Amino acid sequence: MRTMTNERLCTLAQRGDTRAQEQLVQNNLGYIRKTANELYISVGLGNSELGIDHDDLIQEGSIALLRAIALYDPGKKIKFLTYAGPAIRNAMMDLISAAFATFEQRMQSDKDGIPVERICLDDLLPGEDSMQRSNLVADPYASEPEKIMEEAENRKELYEGLRRISERERVYLLYRFGFEDDMEHPLVGTALHFHLSESRARSTEALALDNLWLELPWWY
Repeated sequence: MRTMTNERLCTLAQRGDTRAQEQLVQNNLGYIRKTANELYISVGLGNSELGIDHDDLIQEGSIALLRAIALYDPGKKIKFLTYAGPAIRNAMMDLISAAFATFEQRMQSDKDGIPVERICLDDLLPGEDSMQRSNLVADPYASEPEKIMEEAENRKELYEGLRRISERERVYLLYRFGFEDDMEHPLVGTALHFHLSESRARSTEALALDNLWLELPWWY
């Protein structure tokens, strides 16, 4: 059974073969762990008070994979992991979102606790201008010189637009979309990072993106 593909194992599992089901989980455990690790880092769970660790995410991902077995249709010629991958990630994010919602309620109801918005976005990032730390050079492995120049120009215009919006909005967008660490952080992770409620983070993001759009040259 070890040499069987995910698709074949899924077909057997749909017929009630529990060994095939177990093998399917084992075969894709590496993917589940990788996804869990990416979310653990991007959301910032290591420094949060949500009480979620790698094992919790892995367990949710494994359950999501098992659920995907029954819904997978081999006749559509889609790889099983291509189908199950989004479900695995979404299940992990659902766990994080639920924990964050509980965290919000606890902090807002605890008069002696730390308020959710204890870190103000108006605070400067430490050190020099954060945008100076980002890579403004286009992908050196791009195949065409014209493409390199076009990407460099677009990136330059983007950073010029970022400099023209408020510092509060700029700091938010730099973190949210991974300008500094090349890792896009989920909305919940960004809310945790800045100690905002999820709704406050969402409204902050919408306003920041609108203001940035108005500063980009292709808007005119």
